[in-house]
Amino acid sequence: MQQITGSKKYQNGIMVFWTEEGNEKKDFFSYDELVEQRINALDLLNNPRLYLVNVPGHRIESAASGCSFASKTCEDEIVITRFFDAPREFVWRAWTAPELVMMWWGPKDFTAPSCTSDFRVGGSYLYCMRSPDGKDYWSTGTFREIRAPERIVCTDSFSDENGKVVPATYYGMSADFPMELLVTVTFGEQAGRTQLTLRHAGFPDGRDRDLAREGWNESLDKFAGVVARNVFRGKRAVHAADNERRA
Repeated sequence: MQQITGSKKYQNGIMVFWTEEGNEKKDFFSYDELVEQRINALDLLNNPRLYLVNVPGHRIESAASGCSFASKTCEDEIVITRFFDAPREFVWRAWTAPELVMMWWGPKDFTAPSCTSDFRVGGSYLYCMRSPDGKDYWSTGTFREIRAPERIVCTDSFSDENGKVVPATYYGMSADFPMELLVTVTFGEQAGRTQLTLRHAGFPDGRDRDLAREGWNESLDKFAGVVARNVFRGKRAVHAADNERRA
C-alpha cells in the first residue's frame, strides 16, 4: 500500500499520485470504479493524504481502518464535514486565532474563558471551556502537522489549568476514555466555499463518543457564526476602502 500524496479531477475520473523509491507514480480511477470501491470522490480530491492505493490490486482504501465516508462513521472516530460560504483563509483564521477560538470553543451555552496556542509543529495549546453551571474543562495537545491553510493535525488530551495531562475521570468521565486522541482538520476549496472536515480519532464506542460528536456539532454551529461575522467585516472593509479611493 502506498500513501496517496495528491489527486487531480478529470471529466470521467480522478488521477491519484504517490511517491515510490523517490519517483512520482500515478494511476487513474474512473468514477464507476470509485463507486464500486465505496470511495467518496470529493473527499479523495480534497483530502488525498487520507487514502492509500493498492497498486497491484488497482484499489483505493481509506487510511483510517473501518471508516466509511458514505455514512461518516468510523470504528474509533468522529468525522464531521461542514461547508462555509467564506474564503479558506477566513475559515483557517477562525480555527487558529485564539481570540476567535474563544468565541466558539465548546458546546452550546458553554463559554471559552481562556485559549492559548503556540501554533507551530511541536508547539502546544491549552483551551478551557466553561459549562453553564461554571465548571471548567481544560484540554491540551501538541501540533504534529501544520500546512497552512490546508491541514492541521494535533493530539488532544484532558488537562488541568496548568496544562498537565489528566485522565478523563478527573472530569467525571469513563475510565475507558484514552489519555490521548488525535484531531485532524482539513480545509478544502470548492466553488468559492470552504469545506472543513474534522476527524477526531481514538474514541471508545459508547456514550462518551456520542456526547463528543454532539458537542463538536454545537461548537461548529457557533464557529459558523464567527466565520460569517468575519466575512461580513471583511467585505465592509473592502467596500470602505473602495469608497475612500473613489472620494
